[in-house]
Amino acid sequence: MSRYTKQHYEDVAKALKENRDWALRLDNVHARGVMASTIGTFADLFAADNPKRCTFHGEHDTGYSEDCKITGFNREQFLAACGLESTQPDPRCEVGSHDGPCTSACVPERRD
Repeated sequence: MSRYTKQHYEDVAKALKENRDWALRLDNVHARGVMASTIGTFADLFAADNPKRCTFHGEHDTGYSEDCKITGFNREQFLAACGLESTQPDPRCEVGSHDGPCTSACVPERRD
């Protein structure tokens, strides 16, 4: 049983998005990085409390298939609600921590 409800997820996402928007208006790299890290920490907490699982097949070690009935915390939806994209940065990123997918500014040899 999860300690948190959907309403908790929504309330936390709303508060984090408001603070992230404030950090973006400041145009401060450090503030944006702190907010992205804080959002990630909450996503980790919620995912550990209510992990994704398949209620159709039960526990399985393989990837989820189309007929799986997935329950649990939806990390991608939470990140989007907080204003972050769920895509991971390019492993060749030269910038480090940031709040979206890499661009040619992060990975100079990349051709977008």
